[in-house]
Amino acid sequence: MINSGERGFGLAKFSRAERERRWGRVRELMRRAGLDAVISFPNQSHWDQFQADVRYLTQIGGHQTEAAMVFPEAGEVTAFVRGSNEVEWWSIAQDWVTDIRATRRSWGEPMIERMKELRLDSARIGVSGLSGLLRAPEGTVVAGMIDKVRAAFPKARFESATELLQEARSVKSTEEVALVERAAGILDQVVEAFLPRLAPGVAENEIVATIWYTTIANGGDYPSMTHWGAGKGVPWATRLAPHRKLEAGDMINTELEAKYGGYIAQTVQAACLGKIPQELKRAFQVSVEIFDALVKLMKPGVTHRQVVVYYQRLTRESGHIPKGMLLHGRGLGEDRPQVTGEVEGETYAGAQYTMHLDLPL
Repeated sequence: MINSGERGFGLAKFSRAERERRWGRVRELMRRAGLDAVISFPNQSHWDQFQADVRYLTQIGGHQTEAAMVFPEAGEVTAFVRGSNEVEWWSIAQDWVTDIRATRRSWGEPMIERMKELRLDSARIGVSGLSGLLRAPEGTVVAGMIDKVRAAFPKARFESATELLQEARSVKSTEEVALVERAAGILDQVVEAFLPRLAPGVAENEIVATIWYTTIANGGDYPSMTHWGAGKGVPWATRLAPHRKLEAGDMINTELEAKYGGYIAQTVQAACLGKIPQELKRAFQVSVEIFDALVKLMKPGVTHRQVVVYYQRLTRESGHIPKGMLLHGRGLGEDRPQVTGEVEGETYAGAQYTMHLDLPL
């Protein structure tokens, strides 16, 4: 028995109206594409972001929870987790899906059972993550899982539903925007917490622990992307928290995310334990000015190409050479678009963006 003083454990939740909006939008896109169902397999990689489609449609996910789903064009949505204890926990934590089934670590059989209940023997079935993710173009589906399902439905047609679900997720509702704003507020608290602790003799892993503690203590999810780097020059972020102690003259380079209810905000905070080189001060100031100018430019209807060209123009006018920029979406995961200077498209209302600028010295 899992006990909770408050149904939902006090976690961030979306309304039933938000569920109907998402389900309705996805099903509309499925009808246009001729899909009878969308299925998704577990993959918690990339800080849970590769499993964003499941969480988007079920509210099940976070802390690298393994979850899968069968989402029919009509009828009851079914989610899959590992064991009966997780079935009970997620039945309390969310109220969007009531049909939650245990897999006992073998995902193919229970998904096949549900698909047979829906009579999908000759159906067109979309597979989330089969190919085409922004940071995983080869896909995120485990071969053993999809092969088992395909073998059980030899007359069915399987195709990628990645782009369809990206289309649904790309424009955010007011409820989603509110969670991104909450995540951004958590990041402000993170920066306020760790900056005063930066001093020679303090271990780097202690600073990273402060980042994680502040995130979780203020309601953030875990894990979240935590890129931390310290050392001479401009250090690139390490992948694990070093046990090295900070030294005088160290420069600090971070790229941090916080998640609230799965929704991501991102910040980049630099620092220096000593005198900041004049050229870095100049590059930082120019980056801030260009960033602010690009934010003002980005309105619905402005093309990604216009954003890139404007960035290049402003960079040249500042006396620097345009090297690169990255403009990518954020939400539950690697939401589209991802603009590096070669991608066409336009900005649109309700989209969430994070922007990285590269100014070579």
